[in-house]
Amino acid sequence: MDLLVDQRADVEAHLLRLGWIAADEPLLDLAKAGEGNMNRTLRARLPGRTLILKQAVPFVAKYPDIPAPVDRLDAEAAFYRAIAGHAALRRHTPELLGEDPAEHLLCIEDLGEAADLTRWYADGPRAGDGALLDTLVDWLGTLHGLDASAIGFPANLDMRRLNHTHIFEVPFDPANGVPLSGALGSQQARLARDGELLKAAAELGGRYLAQPGDCAVLLHGDFYPGSWLEQADGRVAVIDPEFGFVGPPEFDVGVLRAHLTFAGFKEDAIDAHLDRYRAPAGFDPAQARAFAGIEIIRRLLGVAQLPLAADDETRARWITEARRMVLS
Repeated sequence: MDLLVDQRADVEAHLLRLGWIAADEPLLDLAKAGEGNMNRTLRARLPGRTLILKQAVPFVAKYPDIPAPVDRLDAEAAFYRAIAGHAALRRHTPELLGEDPAEHLLCIEDLGEAADLTRWYADGPRAGDGALLDTLVDWLGTLHGLDASAIGFPANLDMRRLNHTHIFEVPFDPANGVPLSGALGSQQARLARDGELLKAAAELGGRYLAQPGDCAVLLHGDFYPGSWLEQADGRVAVIDPEFGFVGPPEFDVGVLRAHLTFAGFKEDAIDAHLDRYRAPAGFDPAQARAFAGIEIIRRLLGVAQLPLAADDETRARWITEARRMVLS
C-alpha cells in the first residue's frame, strides 16, 4: 500500500482492514500534512474526524536520491509508547493510534490547525513566543529525566548513521553538491582544511554513534522548530521523534541552542531560557555548545538547508562563531 493522495481507494481499504476506520466511515479526502522531509505524511479526512497517516519509504521523501532506513518509524512508535505514561510529555505530543510495521505505517492523532515554528527563521520570535520556548525547554528536561535504562528503546543505529553522515561529514566536504555563494563556498573550503575542527567534529560524531554512556538519556533526536507545532489554542506540541535514541543529552540541547541562534534569539536570552532545563547528572554544557556549533555549520553548509532570511555576512559570522563553539 502506497500512502499517496491519488491512492485514496487503496488507502481506505487498507485502513478498514487494519480496523483504524469503521465500515461506515468513508475516507473523504487525503491531503498533505505539513512540510516533513523524511516520510510521506498525509491527513485523512473522515466524516467526523481526521487522522494523520505517516509512511516510511526506503529513501528521504523530500530527497529521493538519499537512501534511508525503511524501519525508521519503529523508533517513532517506540518513542510514543515510552512517554505514554508521563502526562507532562504526553500533553505536548500527539497520541499514537495505530502501527502497521508491515507497511511501515503509523496512525497518529491529528492536532488540528497548527503550524510549525520555522516562521522564526524569517520573522524572529513574536511577543509571547518566549512562553512557547519555555514549555519546550521544560518538555525536553522532563524527557531527559526519564529512566532510559527501563525503557528498552531501540538503538535506531541506521538512522543515526544516516544523520551522522549529514551532520558530521557532508558539511565539511566542498564536493557535497550543495549550492553555496562564493563567500560561503570559500569558508567551507577553509573548514575542510581545518584539521583541529575536523578532529573535534569526528570526536563529537563518535559520541553521537557510541553505545549509551553513564549520562545517556532518551533523546528526541531532531529537536528544532520544524518539529514544534504551534496549535490554534496557543499550545505547542513536539512531533517527529523518528531520530530518537538513547544517547548524550548534550546533543538535543545543542541542536536547540543552534536553532535559537538562527531564530534571532540573543545569546543572553538563549542562556536565560536554557537555565530552565533540568540537566541530568553529568551533563556537560561545553559539549552542548560544541554540538550546537556543529549543527550551525551543518545547516549552513550541508544538505538540510533552512528557510533563513539571513544574508551571507550573517551566515559567515555564524560559521565563525560555530567553529569557536566546537573548539572551546
